[in-house]
Amino acid sequence: MKATRRRARIEPWPWVLASLLFAMVAGSLAFYEVARANPDPLVVDDAYAASLHYSERVRAERRAEALGWEVSLQATPEPGGVQVGVVLRDATGRPLDTSRASIRRERPTEGGLDAEFALRPAGAPGRLQARVPLPRHGRWRLVAHLERGGETVERAFALELP
Repeated sequence: MKATRRRARIEPWPWVLASLLFAMVAGSLAFYEVARANPDPLVVDDAYAASLHYSERVRAERRAEALGWEVSLQATPEPGGVQVGVVLRDATGRPLDTSRASIRRERPTEGGLDAEFALRPAGAPGRLQARVPLPRHGRWRLVAHLERGGETVERAFALELP
């Protein structure tokens, strides 16, 4: 008797699965290289200290609400920045004088651009102003920090520079 040889049929499924696994590994390595070449800068150097400052900011806003104080901000665009006008008003709408006032510019998505500027009297009672340079276009956050009689008021405003 003559033995017949059967040819083994090659199954494609193991090759398909192996090529899918290889494609996934190659894609993961490509994403790793892109992420390694473009690291995200730190927005805040010390996250713990920033969280404490944020908690103090929330407490100051609650104290201002309890006292009936309101902070209003007006920003007028200028080349390279904005002219900011700030007024602190009491519950009746009357402007209040402050002992210390400043405005902080923050870039929520990019570190190294935050800065603080002093607010100066602008002629009208209770009205303060400052020129705040904005080095880049996009979204900025302005935080007004006002002190009066031992009380601190902070209010944040979003600003979009086209």
